[in-house]
Amino acid sequence: MGKALNDNSEISVGDDQQQTAAYIFDMLIGLSSAARQTDMTFLAYLLEMAGSEASRVAEGKNSSGKSAPSPRAKRAAR
Repeated sequence: MGKALNDNSEISVGDDQQQTAAYIFDMLIGLSSAARQTDMTFLAYLLEMAGSEASRVAEGKNSSGKSAPSPRAKRAAR
């Protein structure tokens, strides 16, 4: 998957929202799996819900499930 982040990294304002959401999704899947393996079911559930939202954003949809405007369209609207 794209650029890896570590504890000392910061996401710059210009970074692509969909790529960042995809990275967050990947991290949440691993964390959810770790929580399930150690019987932290509610925590795993919460991480999966966050993963679901990150996946939706990574696919270009906003929180309501509708397609989000492209970055180009956002700039044109300014």
